[in-house]
Formats: sequence, structure tokens, C-alpha cells
Amino acid sequence: MTPKVLIVDDDAVWLQLMEQELKQNAPPFAVATTESGQEALNMLAADHVSAVISDLRMPGIDGFELVNRISRDYPDIPVMIVTAYDRPKTREVVFKSGASDYMVKPLSTEDLIERINRILRTQAEGGSLHNVSLETFLQLIEMESQTCTLRVARKTGKQLGVLFFRDGELINARLGGQQGHEAAYEILSWSGVSLTIENFCQVTEKLINGGLQSMLLNAMRQKDENRPDFSPHENSPNDQILLDSPIFTQSEEQVAPSETDHSRSGSAAADRKVPSSPGASAPGSSQGKLESIFGQVPGVEDIYEDQRYSGLLQEAARIGKLCGSGELNAVYVNQKSTGQRVIVPGSQVSVIRMSHDVSRDRIIDLLL
Repeated sequence: MTPKVLIVDDDAVWLQLMEQELKQNAPPFAVATTESGQEALNMLAADHVSAVISDLRMPGIDGFELVNRISRDYPDIPVMIVTAYDRPKTREVVFKSGASDYMVKPLSTEDLIERINRILRTQAEGGSLHNVSLETFLQLIEMESQTCTLRVARKTGKQLGVLFFRDGELINARLGGQQGHEAAYEILSWSGVSLTIENFCQVTEKLINGGLQSMLLNAMRQKDENRPDFSPHENSPNDQILLDSPIFTQSEEQVAPSETDHSRSGSAAADRKVPSSPGASAPGSSQGKLESIFGQVPGVEDIYEDQRYSGLLQEAARIGKLCGSGELNAVYVNQKSTGQRVIVPGSQVSVIRMSHDVSRDRIIDLLL
């Protein structure tokens, strides 16, 4: 979805000239304009806007109040102030109010475009995914305890929603002017979405209570009600994941959840931890085979089943297929805090937890 920049100024002549100059330079974003702060707030509530550029002195809702209102109700939307009344104190107050940038009129169109592009690049600094399974990716964010802002674009209807995560917990959602649970349920029910990830979260207030898993279940139920032919196991043969850039800037050490995450995730009913003692699993099961291979290896701490990793394995297999890597046999994870893990697909997803003392080459040899 093309980013949209909203320009707000009560000077209709300047506004028209600026819109023409921007369009002549063919920037990688769409431009919308309005002559009042109130109309700008109405547009933010009804449409998707990526950034706002506002004059400071306007009748009614001026630039100061507009920055404050956007910072409060739309904290993910950056605001740039442009003004002909430049004073040191004015600049200070503008930035304290929550503005992202400040420019003085008259201004250079090229400079303005560069600054807007810089803001838009920041919004997608964590990477982007297209035509992805939203529920699977959200589970990955939860498992990695990520703090991020996730912008979700729906192809049908050209809607854009925003999900806010802190330490892997969904704390708020925004769809136009709607926030909280209702916005989250609507966004989570979408299929065939594109995602962009911003590696920080401006939101601090928690407006959503309840685990991600329960919200996903409710959203899927809503999707089922809206689509009579929907199947929870449906898979489109045209599904693809196209990765534009790395999704998370943190190291791969954070891919798997810590041991405390089993109770935090809200999906404990789907996890069945199996002790790695003799006879714990049926000899013919995947669990039993892994125990027979790894059970006597020094440094192997536990072998258990954890279905939360199934979505991660599916996405890893699809990415591997796109890269021509063949069938996925296992996923290797190394965490400084809790050691090494090997996640093995099967009828039940198995996890082998090992200390750092076990050689990675030794692990690979045993798997092969």
C-alpha cells in the first residue's frame, strides 16, 4: 500500500503550490491536503495516513494542538511542523509536544521530500513481508518477546491497521480512529496481508487485556462467521512470503521462548512437556526416536513437545522452499540465556534443549 502524507495549512495558495511541486517530483508516496486542523483529525479517523505535515499558526485547531492530539490518539503517526514564524522557544515547544521534525518556510521541495522519505524509511526499518500468514507471524513476535509496531495492510479494501507490541505482548491496536480490542479483532481477522515492522513502540498505555492466543481464536471465529466457506486449515496454493529486508534487528538468540514463556503465552493447553527419561515416549514415536538419539548425549537437558513452534516451522519451510533448500529437517536456535535448541517437525513438534557445552557440529551430525 502506497504511504500517504497529509499536509495541513490554512494558506490555500501555498497548499496548492506545495501539492503540485510534490507531485511533479514524483515522490514514492501519495499526497493529501486539508486547510484545517479539525479536518485533518477527521481524515486520520477515516483513512490511513503515514505522516502529517502541518503549519503552526491556523485558526481553530492550530499546529500545537494538532501535534498534541495526534501524539495522544495516533502515536504511530509522525508529525512534521513547517512554519514561517521560527523562534527558538517555538522550536523547543514543538518538539516537546511530540513533533518528529521541524522546517522553516520558505522551504526546499527536495529537502522536504528527503525528510519525508527518512520518516517513512524509519516506519519500515524492521523489514516487510507480503502475502503472509498474520497469525503465524504474531506468534513469532510473542515467542521472541519483541517490542515493535506492526503495520498491517489489507489488500482487499485497501485498509491499514496498526498493532503495538511490548515484550511480545499485544498492548493496543488502531484501525482509523478505533483503538483497543475491537480494532485488534478486525485486523486479526484479515487474510492476505502485507506487513511492515518498526522496531520500537511509541505506545505505553495498555488498552488490550488477554493473551494473544485467545484473541487470535476470537478473530478466527469472527472470520469464520463472515466467510461461510472458510476452513481453519485452508492453504492457498498461491501463498508466498517475499522478504524485503531482515524482519528483526535483534540477534537470532531471541528466536525461541524462555522456559517461563510456557505459562505466559496462554497456550499451555497445547504444550505437553515430556521428561527425557527412559520409557517416557512410545519407541516408535518421533519423541521416542529423538530420545534414543539424544538421550545419552552429555549436555542434553530436556526433550519435549511444544506445538507453539508449528507455525514457525511452517514459515521456515516455506522460506526454504522459495530459496530452493529442499525439505525442512530441523530448525537450530542458540540462546545465550537458556542454551541451544533444535526444533524438529513431525506429527508432534519436538524440541531438544541443550546446554552451550554441546558442539553444534555434533548436533548436526546426530540429526543427519
